[in-house]
Amino acid sequence: MPEETRREGRGRKALAAFMVVAVLVTALLGAPFPSDEGASAGGGSVTFIGHGRGHGVGLCMAGVYYRAMRGEEYHDIIRAYYTGVDFSRVSDDMPIRVLCRDNVIRKYTLREYLYRLQEEPDSWPTQGLRVTMVAARTYVLSCKDRDKHTKDGYDICPYGSCCQAFVETIDPKTRPNTVAAVNATAGEIITYGGEPIVAAYSSCCGGYTASMEEAWGGSNLPYLSPVYDDACASDEDHDWKVTMSWEELQAKLNSHADTAVGTLYGFEVVSRWTSGRVNRIRVDGSDGSRTVKGTLFASVVGLQTHFFFLNSQNFDEYLLIQNPGEETVLCTVTYMFPGGGTMQEECEVGPRSRHTICVNDRIQNSDVSVKVRSDRPVVAERAMYFDFLGSGRKGGHACMGSNQPRTEWHFAEGYTGGDFDTFYLVQNPDDREARLTVSFMGNAGEVDELYYTLAPHSRTTIWMNLEPGLDCGEFCVKMESDLPVVAERAVYFGYKGARGGTVAEGASATGLTWYFAEGYTAGDFDTWVLLANPDEKEAEVTLEFMLPDATTRKIDIVVPGRSRGTVHVDDLPGLEQTEFSLRVQSDTPIVAERAMYFIYEGRGGGHDALGVSQTSRRWYFAEGYTAAYFDTYILLQNPGPDQAAVTLTFMRDDGEEVTKRAVIEPHARYTVHVDDLQGLEEAEFSTLVESDKPLVAERAMYFVYRNRDGGSCSQGTISPSEEWYFAEGYTGS
Repeated sequence: MPEETRREGRGRKALAAFMVVAVLVTALLGAPFPSDEGASAGGGSVTFIGHGRGHGVGLCMAGVYYRAMRGEEYHDIIRAYYTGVDFSRVSDDMPIRVLCRDNVIRKYTLREYLYRLQEEPDSWPTQGLRVTMVAARTYVLSCKDRDKHTKDGYDICPYGSCCQAFVETIDPKTRPNTVAAVNATAGEIITYGGEPIVAAYSSCCGGYTASMEEAWGGSNLPYLSPVYDDACASDEDHDWKVTMSWEELQAKLNSHADTAVGTLYGFEVVSRWTSGRVNRIRVDGSDGSRTVKGTLFASVVGLQTHFFFLNSQNFDEYLLIQNPGEETVLCTVTYMFPGGGTMQEECEVGPRSRHTICVNDRIQNSDVSVKVRSDRPVVAERAMYFDFLGSGRKGGHACMGSNQPRTEWHFAEGYTGGDFDTFYLVQNPDDREARLTVSFMGNAGEVDELYYTLAPHSRTTIWMNLEPGLDCGEFCVKMESDLPVVAERAVYFGYKGARGGTVAEGASATGLTWYFAEGYTAGDFDTWVLLANPDEKEAEVTLEFMLPDATTRKIDIVVPGRSRGTVHVDDLPGLEQTEFSLRVQSDTPIVAERAMYFIYEGRGGGHDALGVSQTSRRWYFAEGYTAAYFDTYILLQNPGPDQAAVTLTFMRDDGEEVTKRAVIEPHARYTVHVDDLQGLEEAEFSTLVESDKPLVAERAMYFVYRNRDGGSCSQGTISPSEEWYFAEGYTGS
């Protein structure tokens, strides 16, 4: 293990029956640790999914073959690839000068030249061979007209990489079908505006032909416009896949002066051509960024064509930024990697709107923490969608950022039993090394301490399940650092048929009162309340449940010192089938979280939220989405004795706004299903909640994202900030 992430030693107390320990890893699937030469942003492997073989301009010969096999006539096939062309005739007795493979220039008639072309096998279907001969005849004339090889003393060369594959030793008698195709199309050429076209053709277009500019640069020709082609779908070259390690990709890019960037952080397709081929791609690394042509990138990396996409990772990460102000905001986003490497980008967020960054477009196959700094206050959240380890624990989670690092963090939830995996994520945004102490507290006061050293500008992962003795552990956590850091916790689980993951930021301090706007026990929803008591003395805690009809229920619980308490709300009398909000009050400072597991309209998963320690008349949410299979809810709790008049303002990504007004009874909970609001049926948005009385607000989302279904939940923030931090982040597989 490298020096930057060493674990320094065990605490004073080792547990017998319940030993809680941790391990530091840099990636979920054992991605390499950073070397001494610098931080490695990537890990594991990178897979490119691509299409086609050859330049892709003009005739797709694979498509020609399959069109001929399904009975299309050769003129129709030609018109399918060359736009707006006509046909004309020349004499096949025309003499042409051919550079032969022995480097001797010989004269052939056009007919004898075509007899000896080796472009396609003699076994090809008749209509396909006719297409080939007409295109080849036309290409010879275009070479003559363009004086392609005139200065060298010949009209055409024998090499397919430059002109056409000609073999002077071929005996035409051995190729009767080719000879028949030449004779059947005698003298026929393809013209545009009365002139022979540049009858380009290549092996397989991969589903869409390319323009000349896409393949070679320069001006396009109108008859070589990109066209969709479904005929080549069965060809072996239509789809291909190339997988290489991150280190191999880095080495290849650094082998060429135009793509060398030092330690490779990531790459992003900047633009694509009409056909889908990569036009420009940006490569980011420790030596800066370079934006190059897709053709160059494909050549350097060793890809078959520049018609490629990056294979989807198991984790997709999004950063959501809300600007609730009246002026455009400039944001600087800093990505921090294991070991201390960083990368930055800037973005603008328009007034009263929201902006989305797909982190996978910037960073691939890496753990990553994020810092957002803006020139005016904004609100920032992070959303992730995943298939954890490819294990079927699919879903998503969302988290409000922390607006400043702290020296102390608390977590009430932690579990490694059954099909549960628990991670603690720690970000050190400081220029100096930070020393971290982590105390794990079991249900009966057992405590174990571990110590870590965190490199500057880095992210650290503690995967609890990897340590011996933690096969079935339930615990809460206290973190203390000599420098301010940021901490989150992620849990991936299988629970009663629901499989997914949750995330929550830590609490920066304990408190006597905690609020939760969301809570539900009906149907296939299970709700748990987790209470962490890091104090030496026991805590006497009252849970007050506030129901939609403004009635309340209370229960009392004692949480021993240096322990955690768990309440399964579904088991409480009178709360088995209801929605609720919750107020937690304690005589000793504690931390409270709420975890929920569910099957929502067939979407199984779970989410978790840290309680909020204060009410407010304003709440902000950066994330919100209602298109496709996304349902978004805003949950509002009025814990006070008076009615609250509330206005919700939804700020769409296009700058438009939608408002909703409501009245909430005292000691009650109120739910807004955003999908039902006119103007928000298919929208991305951020939310501002304003009330004349102090409230608590959360947002819950249930979704199907690609093939990942589940839900997420996040409490709002009461104030925008010029800085936001996210300890968790992952774009790997």
